[in-house]
Amino acid sequence: MKFIISEDKIYDLVMKHIDNMFDVKNINYVNATDDYGNDLPAFSFYLYDYDYDINLFRWYDKGYFENDESSHHHPQHLKKWIEDSPILAFDSDGKKEQLDSLFGDKWHQPFKDWFLNNFDLPIKTIE
Repeated sequence: MKFIISEDKIYDLVMKHIDNMFDVKNINYVNATDDYGNDLPAFSFYLYDYDYDINLFRWYDKGYFENDESSHHHPQHLKKWIEDSPILAFDSDGKKEQLDSLFGDKWHQPFKDWFLNNFDLPIKTIE
């Protein structure tokens, strides 16, 4: 039997799954800093308490890659990262792989919307 599912239904299904997958009320974040303690346009998101954290993902704006702290990277890599920013990089806890295996790339836009709604930060690229 073949089922046809509309894009809207897939979007809603993915959003429900993301809501169940991430306990947004217990997600916290901390600003990245340079060697002098200055805030950088990047955040690390974790579950529960920072001291006993479960890292979820990291968000980088292009300014993070334009900073002197990133100057040790190859210029081609920096150029690509700046073009792809803002970037959300999942930590290696298997959540990205789970979403990929369930939804292919259909989860990217719903996740970007969910992230913007919950943290007021846009995402252009998911890694």
